[in-house]
Amino acid sequence: MSVEWYRRFAEIAGVHYSGSPGLDRRRLRGHDAVPEIYTHDHRDNVPGPAQTLMWGDGSASPVHERAFSDMKAMATSKLLRNVAEALELPGEPTDYHFAIQSTATVLWDRRRAEPDVLDEVERLCWMDVSLVQARPNAISDEYRPEGGFYSVTSFKMLITLYEREGAIREALEVATVAERFDQLAEKAAELRERLALLEAEDA
Repeated sequence: MSVEWYRRFAEIAGVHYSGSPGLDRRRLRGHDAVPEIYTHDHRDNVPGPAQTLMWGDGSASPVHERAFSDMKAMATSKLLRNVAEALELPGEPTDYHFAIQSTATVLWDRRRAEPDVLDEVERLCWMDVSLVQARPNAISDEYRPEGGFYSVTSFKMLITLYEREGAIREALEVATVAERFDQLAEKAAELRERLALLEAEDA
């Protein structure tokens, strides 16, 4: 299985992200990192030869290091800064997915104490959804013989957010995307029924 990496998130076609204004990526540690690609025999349950990216002394990209740092202790401003910087660093699609989703999840947990974070949650979740659509390998579970995808929390957060606002059509839009990745089919069916009832009432 071949691997791919990008110098920054904005280089991924289809994610519609131009960067964070005022952030100079050249000042970030690891901004110029370039991995070495190693090809080796296929692993169990993974067909064909496999490739691994080695970033300096290990297999973790600069984005990966930030994606799996301890975010819960970060102040919200630092948390948002951390993900903005992560998106300006080199990494693999999966790294960007976890950096975005992990940040959105921590913010979601703060929504009652800090209601203003919901705007950032929505922005980040849609960014993650655009990544998943542009690069499905960002959530591919390569260790399952039959293939498949990891569960995407961003789908669930967006749907819950829109349902609470009564925005059923928007919630269904997200659920429809999730269905393409074998997720939330029952929720999508429920939302279609609810939307049909609402449209019938309006008629």
